[in-house]
Amino acid sequence: MPNTYYSTTDDYATGLRWYDRGSFELAAKYWDPLVEADDCDAEYHVGLMYFLGQFKQTNNEEAISLWKKAANGNQQRAQWALGDLYYQKHAVIYHDCRNCDIEKDLVKAYVWYRLFEKSAKYEAEKNQAKYILSKIATDITDEQIREGDKLVIQWKPAPRDCGARNMW
Repeated sequence: MPNTYYSTTDDYATGLRWYDRGSFELAAKYWDPLVEADDCDAEYHVGLMYFLGQFKQTNNEEAISLWKKAANGNQQRAQWALGDLYYQKHAVIYHDCRNCDIEKDLVKAYVWYRLFEKSAKYEAEKNQAKYILSKIATDITDEQIREGDKLVIQWKPAPRDCGARNMW
């Protein structure tokens, strides 16, 4: 079934199935060439592998680099990851890194979360975006929200919209 999780012709989907089974080495075999070809979905997941030390040696710098590239291309989960890294509210974030050498920045976190909200493809992602935006609303000022909203309006994928997949 093309353009789905079960696609037999999409190397990203094949890698995702291996990843979900815990076969990180096989997932990397499919995704590493896609990262070289600027595939933003693979960039997010290979970044996650570096972040979590799954088959890849833990390397937060490499993870963040891949996530920035994917997020700037409009990959929704990479946008979520960057929002988490800038928000740093450890009780509510998923991508928790206490030694990533990124300073807490509520405006940047808010911008990435709003972009995540706009590009979310699945119900669970949409719910996560609502949840995290409700949490950051308690920590951010009205002035910071206005600043963030301006940046969200001005934001454009760069160098282009990567066409993140909708696998379901």
